[in-house]
Amino acid sequence: MKPAYRCFLIPFLAICTCAWAGPAEEVAQVSAPRLDYLQRGDVAGYTEAFADNAVFSSSLSPFRIEGKDAIRAAFAELFQTYPRRRVQVRQPTVRVYNDDLVMQNAYAMLYLTDQAGNLKVVSTRSSTTWAKLSGRWQIVDQHVAPLPSAP
Repeated sequence: MKPAYRCFLIPFLAICTCAWAGPAEEVAQVSAPRLDYLQRGDVAGYTEAFADNAVFSSSLSPFRIEGKDAIRAAFAELFQTYPRRRVQVRQPTVRVYNDDLVMQNAYAMLYLTDQAGNLKVVSTRSSTTWAKLSGRWQIVDQHVAPLPSAP
């Protein structure tokens, strides 16, 4: 292929790749860095994906947390209480409904270490609902629940 054609082909392929990405791929791109933000303690990075009127139900709190500001405050407190966090995600699934709604489900092991060095391990299952609002993928509802104890 002549070099002159290559300079047109590369941008064309980049545009086509973006156009071929569906809702699941778009959400994966937005959600991918969130695990790193959580483990690093980057409150702003982790909560950026939440919609202003999002609802978060935490495995560590008995009541839901409503609104992005309250969610941000809850994660700031979590990161302060547990300065070291590690997460192992298991069996993630993604379901797409129309072009503007995506559901992610997963199991996870949360390893939370407090300021005194005490380790707390929490087994969870989660459901995250993403909606495309004003052209941007945002979390509108996230529910993280502890797994029940085995009988």
